[in-house]
Parts: sequence; C-alpha cells; structure tokens
Amino acid sequence: MNSPEREGQGDAARLLFVAGEGETRQVLERLRAAGLEVCSERVSTPESLKAALERPWELVVCGAELAGLGFQEVAPLLREQMPALGFLVLTARWDEAEMQAALTAGAHGYLELGRLAQVVLEVQREVRRAVECRQYQWDEVRRQRRSEFLASLNHDIRSPLNGIIGYCELLLLEEGGRLTPRGQRDLTMVKKSAQGLLALINDVLELLELDAGRMQVVRELLNFRELAEECADTVREQLEGKDVELTTQLTEQVYMLRTDELRLRQVLLHLLSHAASSTESGRISLTACAEGHEAVFIVEDTGGGLPEDQLPLLFEKPHKGGSGTLGLVLTRELTRALGGSLSVRSTLGHGTTFTVRLPCLAGDEAGQDAPGPRLDTE
Repeated sequence: MNSPEREGQGDAARLLFVAGEGETRQVLERLRAAGLEVCSERVSTPESLKAALERPWELVVCGAELAGLGFQEVAPLLREQMPALGFLVLTARWDEAEMQAALTAGAHGYLELGRLAQVVLEVQREVRRAVECRQYQWDEVRRQRRSEFLASLNHDIRSPLNGIIGYCELLLLEEGGRLTPRGQRDLTMVKKSAQGLLALINDVLELLELDAGRMQVVRELLNFRELAEECADTVREQLEGKDVELTTQLTEQVYMLRTDELRLRQVLLHLLSHAASSTESGRISLTACAEGHEAVFIVEDTGGGLPEDQLPLLFEKPHKGGSGTLGLVLTRELTRALGGSLSVRSTLGHGTTFTVRLPCLAGDEAGQDAPGPRLDTE
C-alpha cells in the first residue's frame, strides 16, 4: 500500500486518487496552482482502496495508469461502501465507447489528462457539490436532534411544571381556608416560581422552533383593543407594590388587526414585562397607531434606561456576550417572523422606548407585502 500523500488538513478538500503516481502529481500541482487547498491520498490496490473508503472523502479521481484498478473495478466498491461518493475518470486519450461506459458506471465526468485546466474546473465543481451535500446532511441531523430535544423538554420538564402549578391551585382552592397565612404565602410563592420557570422554558422552546424554521404564523382578524387591555392587566399584576402607572392609548385604525394573535400577545407582554422590571416608579405606556401600511406599537417607560453603546446588546443572546434577556431575544425573533421590525431608544436615567412596526392593518392587505424585517437602534 502506498503511503498517503497529505496536502493540508482542516477545511481542505479531501480527494482520493486511484491513479498512478505521475497522474496524481500532475493533478495536485494544477489544483495547488489554482488555489484549491487539498488533502489527498493515493491508493493503487483493491485492498488499500477498501481501507481508504472507511474514511470520508469529497471525491474519487480514477486515473488511467493503474492496470486492473480502473473505473470498472472502482465503481462496484464505491456503490458498496460509499454509494453517495462521486468519482471522475481521467484518460490519456479520449475514447467515445469508454466515455459511455464510465458514465454508465456512475462517473460524474470523463476527462482527458492533457486538458488539466478542465480537470481542475471539474474537480472544483464536484468538491463544491459534495460539500453542499454533506452540509445538507449535517443540517438534517441537527434538525432531527433539535426536534428530539424539543420533544424531551416538552415531556420531561413542561409537563411536571404544569402539574406543580395545577396542584398548587387545587390546594389553594380546597385547603386555602385551613392553611396559615404563611402557608398560603409559601404555596403562592411556589406557584409563581413554577409559572416563572415555565415561562422561561417556553421562551427557550419558542427560540429553538424559530431557529429550526418550524414556527407557523397564522394571520387572522383580531380585536386589538381587547388584546391590549388583557396584556396591560397581566403586567399590572407585576407592578403591585410599585408606584408605577400603566396606560394604553390606541387610535381607531388599529382597533382591528390582521396578524397572529398569539405571537403579537407574546411580543407586547415581553416588552411590557421588561418595562415593568426596569421601572420602580413613574409610568409605563403602550401606544398603538397606524403609519402608512403599518401598525406601530410603542412601549415606553421612565425607568433607569441604558447607555447608547449597550443598546445593540439588548437583543443578543446572553451566551454570546449580549446583555439581553431571553424575552427580548424572543421578541426580536417573533417580530421578524411576523414580517415586522423592532427598534429601541434609551437614555440613561430617563427610560427606554421600544417600537414595533408590523404590516397588519385590517383592510389594507397591501401591508402584507411590506419590506422584510429589520432591527434598528435609534
């Protein structure tokens, strides 16, 4: 067995030569001159070929110098061990019948060794095709693993948490009168903690679904006046004990909207909740109006605010060095999924303003074709 020739590692194209030493050297020199980084191995016997096929390759190049190991002998081994692996056939002299036989055997190309420029182009094309194919396969594996992870999270974590919340509610309802004030307070704290953890897990699952391209957006006609008040009432509960006023102001054009109600509710709740956590006293406002083909939603607070250089980090995932919470990261992704944009403006010590623009005005379906999503910091 010949000693392997290695021309670089890492991201180099991996080529297996079933060819003579002279042919291999000529092709490698031209590939190197063309700037293609190559990791290659040359084999010259059926046994060494079988052993080499135990490792991954982008392409097999069959030469014309090896007696008894031409493409007719190579093709069956490839079909047996690596059926998806492509191969090219090099020939010293063009022969029509041989070309037909090579293509019938599954070759991706039949090339004259004297036309090395063409050989280089074909090798580059086949390597690119193989890399794209392998990337697609890896993506499919990742998608499958992600789906399994989502199913596991849903079954192993969300179900027990829902059980805890349900039992807490049942105990408070049936045994509340017999519990001491401290017992009621502790049980209520357990319930709220479980609800908070469940909300966090739901955010993680939503982000994973968005990353996997699995989230479906269902546009339907909805009463936004009711939705806005429901969101405001939910967040007012978070503001108990704080000297914070939460107000809503809507114009008539946005009373009825056409969008995904669940996703819009999530967007508003996350923005209002972020404002509630950032504001100890003062006010929070939710304003909605129409501008052109878009509905504009503004959540403004008088909290501590942020310096301008930190605003771009608000929507970055924490593990990437961003300062944003999962809620804000999810809000950005949900806004994009709805075809809209999200921007933020903040002044240290004076509060923060989030602005969401969505093409969701009812009766103005042209808004559905509005420009694609974007993220701005003002």
